[in-house]
Amino acid sequence: MLAASAACLTPGLAWAESSSAAAETAPSLLAYRFDSRLLLGNALAGNIERFNMPNQVEPGAYLVDIFVNGAFLSRQTVNFRREGEHPISACLEQAFLIKAGVLPESLSSDEGELAACWPLALRIPGADSVFDLSRLRLDLSVPQAAMKRRPRGYVAEEDLDAGAAIGFVNYDANSYRSSSGDISNSYHYVSTDAGVNLGLWRLRQQSNYSGGMAGGGRWNLIRSYAQRALPALQSELTLGESSTGGSLLSGLSFRGVQLRSDDRMLPEALRGYAPVVRGVADTNARVVVRQGKQVIYQTVVAPGPFVIDDLFPTSYQGDLNVEITEADGQVKRFTVPFAAVPGSMRPGHTRYSLTLGQLRNALDDKPVFADFTYQRGVNNALTANMGARAASNYIALLGGMVWGSRYGALGADATYSRSREGDGSLNHGWRAALSYSHTIQPTATSITLAGYRYSTRGYRDLVDALGARQAFQRGETWSSSTFQQRNQFTVSVNQRLGGYGSLGLSAAISDYYNGKERDVQLQLSYQNQFRSLSYGVSVSRQRVGQLQSGGSVVSPLDSGRDRNTVMFNLSMPLGKARRAPMLAASTSRSEGERNLQLSLSGTADEAQTVSYGVNVLHGSQNSETTFGANAQKRFPLTTVGGSYSRGRNFTQTGVSARGAMAVHGGGVTFGPYLSETFGLVEAPGASGAAVRNGMGAKVDRAGYALIPSLTPYRYNDVALDSKGLADGVELQGDQLRTAPYAGAAVRLKFATRRGQALLIKGRLADGGFLPMGAMVYSEDGVNVGMVGQGGQAYARVAARKARLRVKWGETADSQCVLPYALADEARSRPIIRLEAECALLVQS
Repeated sequence: MLAASAACLTPGLAWAESSSAAAETAPSLLAYRFDSRLLLGNALAGNIERFNMPNQVEPGAYLVDIFVNGAFLSRQTVNFRREGEHPISACLEQAFLIKAGVLPESLSSDEGELAACWPLALRIPGADSVFDLSRLRLDLSVPQAAMKRRPRGYVAEEDLDAGAAIGFVNYDANSYRSSSGDISNSYHYVSTDAGVNLGLWRLRQQSNYSGGMAGGGRWNLIRSYAQRALPALQSELTLGESSTGGSLLSGLSFRGVQLRSDDRMLPEALRGYAPVVRGVADTNARVVVRQGKQVIYQTVVAPGPFVIDDLFPTSYQGDLNVEITEADGQVKRFTVPFAAVPGSMRPGHTRYSLTLGQLRNALDDKPVFADFTYQRGVNNALTANMGARAASNYIALLGGMVWGSRYGALGADATYSRSREGDGSLNHGWRAALSYSHTIQPTATSITLAGYRYSTRGYRDLVDALGARQAFQRGETWSSSTFQQRNQFTVSVNQRLGGYGSLGLSAAISDYYNGKERDVQLQLSYQNQFRSLSYGVSVSRQRVGQLQSGGSVVSPLDSGRDRNTVMFNLSMPLGKARRAPMLAASTSRSEGERNLQLSLSGTADEAQTVSYGVNVLHGSQNSETTFGANAQKRFPLTTVGGSYSRGRNFTQTGVSARGAMAVHGGGVTFGPYLSETFGLVEAPGASGAAVRNGMGAKVDRAGYALIPSLTPYRYNDVALDSKGLADGVELQGDQLRTAPYAGAAVRLKFATRRGQALLIKGRLADGGFLPMGAMVYSEDGVNVGMVGQGGQAYARVAARKARLRVKWGETADSQCVLPYALADEARSRPIIRLEAECALLVQS
């Protein structure tokens, strides 16, 4: 209400700004000017000109947004007070400033207990603060030399929120029925993801139910585990059933304990790979970093050596071009190579993983194994990797590196394995792997990833070693995509053709030692867009090699032959409206069979809670045409959907539901779904308020709502939309900020005020109006608004009868008491207009 009241004063007075007055005003303040000479007949309103200068605010407590050097810091209540002869200023404790990033040594050495309310310029040389009352925004400007150097996206550990104790369950259920002739079948499926949060501990359990056909259904326990963040180690501890990462050594499912780095704890600017930029500035210089024509970083540095080590990883390709513009206009330029493959690390950064557990897979033998991997960025060019895996009768050791240069990034590693075969003999071998990534800027060619891997005949992965041992004991033959693989080559290349689209090529070719034929996957594609029409064509070939054993073929029936496919697709919106439906069409030919598919999809309402799709598929093999349709509606508490398909000899119908339920101290709350990290809004009395960007979530009758997703280890702004609030309820703040741990369920409490909205036309004893710009306070001293034109004061009150205090100065004759009393029948009205006399304090 303060913002609205102050804003309404501006238009009516801004036009009266005189040239002489403007000359006395700083250029930054010329946006508006209040002139008391326009308020004829109201001698008490001369103080309105205080709003012509920043920081001119009545003493009191205000809920404000605090920005430091333009970056949002927090939303909190700040006291504004006059200390001694100093003007009214925000009271900022020394501990708060240090937490905001100010260096302790930069603060004035004579700071005492009363210095917290001094102007910031007296406490930090070169600093300043500006309070915008109309927006309730407090801007703190502090010289960079007085601030700690923190990477972009930094979140202080003390700001991280472990969340509330809570239990929850996600559910995803679907059921469909198919009929073909006289035969009908029904299928049912339900998956659940349940959990309990206790402090930093997160207990999780995933399971599903499947049933139908002739047999009954059953529950399947997928995995259960407990996790806990360890911020001091920037790591995460997992106890129970999980899986290894698979970045260096192959991924394995296990039951045991794992400790590994969690890169999500790093500031956003330190995630992924980006090189460190080093240079020297002769003066206070502006540094601009470009990748191609895109500016990805810009800053101002002091004279002397500088380091930029918080570049965001980008989707753009190519080396970094650094430009240093000195204070005298002199420009210096240099280039930093930028090329990375998976596994590239920033200089000085490490990533590790330790796992001890029992293997979980379909094999009979489930040994206990131990895994260790370690990666470290040595410098801009070099990343070192190592790893080890050990189990009963098995060991594997890995060493490697990633080298980046102007000619691209090259990764190389070698793995040695030793295992015992089914006949008791020892088998050992090597696997060497190379990977390469590069962007050729002059030709706009991107080699996303090219890899080659060679294995000797005796090399075994752990699962292959166990599988071959089990197959030998049973007199069977073991086969997998990695068992006794000799060579593997993969490549993915994209060529941009300017305004003529792009051309892509991907290939994967593998051959084997054990008589299995070569596996081949090739695809060439072209994509382009003409206005709103997108189109493309692709040609692919796939071949799965047969495995020969004792003169017989033991591979699947569809192997051993080439399968060639040609596909053409296009899509376009039907209209220019934002919610215009999308039409897509594709045709393909494979092994003499031709398919044609048309589909139409879109959303049916402005809030995009209803989505739909229809499609038609025609196949030449049986000259059969299939029709299908689906629709989905997202409600605040759940999402439901339905589907229908019909062909020549069959029909199919299906229904689905997806949602979540959380149990907490305030009761049970339902929502659309919950991701790993989510929030619980508590807003008493705010039933009907929508969570902005909350996937349709709304505050329920109990005053709670579920926020489906929050980003861990990042500041998240959560806001409520007051539309839909019941009469008599007002949000005292519509936005909160939180930085949750991964997996946390953060409780966000929004303050609400219940009561009747009043618009009181107040008069003084001499018949004059209340001064425009006077502040209005409730009986408990809370600032509730400001007097606008015509002496009208707004307030939302809980009591049927009380007194408000109106203040336009510090002396007793600059304050008055405004009483009101409400009739019982007035409760049904959204706002009540009253008239009352405001008695000066000197007369009361």
